[in-house]
This record gives sequence, structure tokens and C-alpha cells, in this order.
Amino acid sequence: MPEVWAVIVGAIVLLIVYGIVSSKLTASRQRKAREKALPFVAETVRTGQRYNVYMSDGRKFLDVEILGTSDPADGQSPIGGWEGMLVLKQSSAKKVFIRQTSVRHVEEA
Repeated sequence: MPEVWAVIVGAIVLLIVYGIVSSKLTASRQRKAREKALPFVAETVRTGQRYNVYMSDGRKFLDVEILGTSDPADGQSPIGGWEGMLVLKQSSAKKVFIRQTSVRHVEEA
């Protein structure tokens, strides 16, 4: 009887390994096909540069510097639901805190 359980456990382990290898191969093939059509670019938003930030509600923050994001611990923000804010610095040195989900797109200024 122990041999039967060993075979069943072995088969399950082999199926799990097959699933992992198969999904990695499929993902690799899909990535290579995407890169042939349109290559990946290693560009990202960086601090220290000036950007124009366009919001989903139509507002614009022109010529601002992205300082980073804020993620205060629970209870530190006096206003509820404001964690994960994007912090912008305007040319007048005033800071603007906006929700990251409200950003439509960002362009270099």
C-alpha cells in the first residue's frame, strides 16, 4: 500500500513541475513575440526632471518635478484614504499631492 501512495505523490509532483516549466516556456515565447513586434524600452519617470502631468479629470500640472510617492502609516495622515500619493513640486516650490490613480499620462517638459 505505501508504494501506491508513493506513486500518486510522485505523479502529483511531476505534474506540478510540468506545469511550472510549461508556463515559463509559454511566457518566454510570448515575450519574444512581443519584442519582435515592438521592443521594450528601458525608460521610466525619474526624479530631478521636469514633467507635464495630465490628470483624468482634465487638470494639468505643467513643468513640475516628481519628488516621489508618499505612503504614510495608518493614522499618520489627517485625511483618510490619502495613502499612495504622488508628490509633485511646482516651479513656485509648492508641493502638490495627487492620487496616483488619477494620473492619465506624463510627458517630459
